[in-house]
Amino acid sequence: MAEPKASTELKEPKELQVLANTQQMLCARFSPAGDVLAAGGMDGQVHRWKSGEKDFTPLPPLPARKSWLTDLAFHPDKPILFSGDSWGALRCHEGMDGEARQVWELEKAHEGWLRQVAADAQRVVSGGRDGAVRVWTHAGKPLAEWKGEEEIFCVTLHPDGKHVVFSDLKGRVRVWDFAAKKIVREMDASFFYRYDRIQDICGLRRLVWADGGKTLVAAGCVPTNGATMQAVPTVQFFDFASGKPGQKIQHGKETDGMIHDAMWHPGGHLIAVTSGQPGTGGVLFLRPGEDKPFYTSGKLANCQAVALHAPSHRMAVVATNRGSNGNGRPPGKDGEYPNNNSPVHVFALPAAS
Repeated sequence: MAEPKASTELKEPKELQVLANTQQMLCARFSPAGDVLAAGGMDGQVHRWKSGEKDFTPLPPLPARKSWLTDLAFHPDKPILFSGDSWGALRCHEGMDGEARQVWELEKAHEGWLRQVAADAQRVVSGGRDGAVRVWTHAGKPLAEWKGEEEIFCVTLHPDGKHVVFSDLKGRVRVWDFAAKKIVREMDASFFYRYDRIQDICGLRRLVWADGGKTLVAAGCVPTNGATMQAVPTVQFFDFASGKPGQKIQHGKETDGMIHDAMWHPGGHLIAVTSGQPGTGGVLFLRPGEDKPFYTSGKLANCQAVALHAPSHRMAVVATNRGSNGNGRPPGKDGEYPNNNSPVHVFALPAAS
């Protein structure tokens, strides 16, 4: 791992705009050029905003599905978007900055929930509740499959283009040489898992590459109890070549919940968002080698996703409306119970961050 940078005072990210909507979002990503922000969630649509000189303006959403849209991944160089949903479908769309069109759909890419999807310049990988990790061409043709007994929660492609790294319900992280069809390394992140009150709790939610792929960052939480789940946001660094664990960083209280999403900034730090007890959540900036975040913000409630476009110094955070606790909420004037929604906060990051 690269030597940690000396701590410097960070200028606070400047909020540029709040993209209001009436739905709950679960995922968000910027296009490679940074000109489109895409987000998806419980209404099954891909919502899009076009980036202008001063602000973001909405584009027509892509057609709704009957399931939740659970994850998004852009091609690293082209305006091609891959998405997965809670019924196991995998889709590909092109032309995201205008009249987008669906190129293909694999309705049964997985049996049940497709948890995550990742893409590089040559292929797409997906993982799901059926315990399978599958590699596809950009045309949607199957290339390789690994199948296990536990649900798959996280998948990512190593920058070398030769390995898929994934983790399951119980925090077992595996390095898969998909061309050779064998597991070449395992890493122990079982502390992210807990069985409590007849409930399996998977705390590992995102695998992120640092240092050009030399370091694997596992982000999520260490659960302390089930039912009304409580947990402490946690990041664990691993040396990829050896699989040996490095530094572990924990921040916050049990009510702070988990890191739901994280991205690596090329300036040398992790950007993560958290969601805990109703109304709790925030943004964390973490550097390897330091024992606590060098920037935190608790101004946003129950954050679900973070999108980063480093060249333009922009970050978007998918949060949840304040007062989102559904227990005992009174109906509105029309007699209907108001649904939660996910305001998307767009920030300008200081060039040094």
